[in-house]
Amino acid sequence: MTDPAIDRERFARLEEWGGPTLVTQLVDLFVTQTPGRVAAIRHGSSAAGRDEGVRAAHSLRSTALNLGAVRLAGLAEEAENALKTGDLPGLAALADAMDEEYGRARRELTGGPDPSAAPEKDRRVKPRIAVVEDNPDNRLLIQALLGDRYDISEYENGKDALEGISADPPDVVLLDISLPEMDGTEVLALLRQDMRLDGLPVVALTAHAMAGDRERFLGLGFNDYLTKPIVDEDALIEAIERWRQPTS
Repeated sequence: MTDPAIDRERFARLEEWGGPTLVTQLVDLFVTQTPGRVAAIRHGSSAAGRDEGVRAAHSLRSTALNLGAVRLAGLAEEAENALKTGDLPGLAALADAMDEEYGRARRELTGGPDPSAAPEKDRRVKPRIAVVEDNPDNRLLIQALLGDRYDISEYENGKDALEGISADPPDVVLLDISLPEMDGTEVLALLRQDMRLDGLPVVALTAHAMAGDRERFLGLGFNDYLTKPIVDEDALIEAIERWRQPTS
């Protein structure tokens, strides 16, 4: 597809109306939240995930329109209608199209290079990381630290994480301990009950480090343990690389 992903007239109107600060904030939210929203849409085919998928599609449509990502907004509207009516056979294809269109829009909005313009031999499949974290600031930080190196799926709570990870397992999970309704230890226990996910590497993240925590969390079945706030990018990447399986 050669048409621009962003309608520059719409984007210019947004800049005139809200100024550069608002535009920067909206772009940041778009970049950090869209992967999780597309994941929720993708997993909306399950009865438990239907309502969350509808909300994600509705929110994505609104955000995309604000920024001038008209085609992405149209795909989100199609997905919202499909989820509402139960017409789900084409949902995975819609999610794939949204992922592709999000990538194009993100590159145009952030000025990043377009991987599709690179020679075929230079293209790489990024390792896939799932981040389960209810704090948007922490998700934004992890995205900033890891986004160039990994393909990141984001989940705000344990319920969505269990559905998303079960449907599409990543290479490594970064799992916050203090989550609403279902904490990280409960999420881990439920993941380990699934035979397909029993060996999935899961790294515990906690902001309330206490003596003995590392041993306790490793004893519960976590593969590794890191404290927040994350101040050492190298330590985070080393933990991921230590446990993930090399991409073939």
